[in-house]
Amino acid sequence: MKNTQVEDHDTTQSSRIIKSQKSKRKQLILKVILIAAGILLLATGVIAYQITSNINRMIIPKPVIDAEQDGPIETPPVFSEEDEDFYLLVMGLDYRDNHNALLTDSIMVLHIIPQQSTIKLLSIPRDLLVENTRGSIVKINSLFSEGHILTRQQAKDNPSILSGDTIKLGNVTMDKAVLSGAIANTRNKLEEILDVSIQNTVLVNFNTLVALVDEVGGIEIDVKRSMKYRVTNLYLEPGLQTLNGEDALGYARFREDDRGRRYFASDFERGQQQQEVVKALADEIFTLKNSGKTLKLLAIVSENVQTDMDYADMYAMVTNYYNVFNSDSFQSVPFPEMYSSKGDVILSDEARNELRNSFKSLEIEEHEPQEEAEL
Repeated sequence: MKNTQVEDHDTTQSSRIIKSQKSKRKQLILKVILIAAGILLLATGVIAYQITSNINRMIIPKPVIDAEQDGPIETPPVFSEEDEDFYLLVMGLDYRDNHNALLTDSIMVLHIIPQQSTIKLLSIPRDLLVENTRGSIVKINSLFSEGHILTRQQAKDNPSILSGDTIKLGNVTMDKAVLSGAIANTRNKLEEILDVSIQNTVLVNFNTLVALVDEVGGIEIDVKRSMKYRVTNLYLEPGLQTLNGEDALGYARFREDDRGRRYFASDFERGQQQQEVVKALADEIFTLKNSGKTLKLLAIVSENVQTDMDYADMYAMVTNYYNVFNSDSFQSVPFPEMYSSKGDVILSDEARNELRNSFKSLEIEEHEPQEEAEL
């Protein structure tokens, strides 16, 4: 009898031990799950914070005061599923060596046509003669600086337009609202020339191009001419080749050559070179091999890019058009090559109207590339 009681007691104890061990294992598994979930949530939070922080650095306010007048201006609506084609302005500003001239080195307008999976690229010659807000004839690349001066003066008279958030371009520090006004001054003139409404603007520092090209492992460019320019340490010969970031920037900006004017490139050839670089970089970014570099690429862009797109604009653009465009979507639209008797870049009324029709058209057109001499 006693043996039976002892056996029952041992069985009960063993059962309790087993139950206790199972309970501890369950608790351990639960703790592991909770820790893993916590790590996942933390990682997600860190990624979300990185994305939010990066985007926040890029955003500048839309201008509340027109550079040409003191009245308020209309703000374009955000992207929506109902949107069809729209226009985007991209301007390149060189302040890598603490330049303070505030001249736009490159100007490109994009006509984005989702229904055709097409992005039309139009490079604006930076030496194009236009009329500024004072009625003087100037080069279009000076309008950014003029807009900066005008908006800064308006801010002195009406400080409420300032955002309180500053940004440094080279050695020039300005309120983001002043930057927005500087950008708007160029955008307004382009809207007038092209007879379009530009929805958003992106201001790019050249560091962006160098870092992005290096991050994707270089871009493939078919160089058409010999290029030698020691100022940018550019030494290229004709042929298909992979360019690193500095060479890609030098190629995009190439105009002068150490060997003299015979080897110089025109402002129009320069625009073609810039578009070649944009297309080649897009081709690399769209490839699967760089799909895991999204955060790194975003960090590079956010450090060197300013835009008047807000979170809603960016989110809608990504979600609406993520699967619409690829590296084959880009189509170049040539800017009419015309010069005055003094050699300045000009645009006649007839050429302007033809350019408007070609750029605004939803039809996909084939353009013959301009001839380039083998030098």
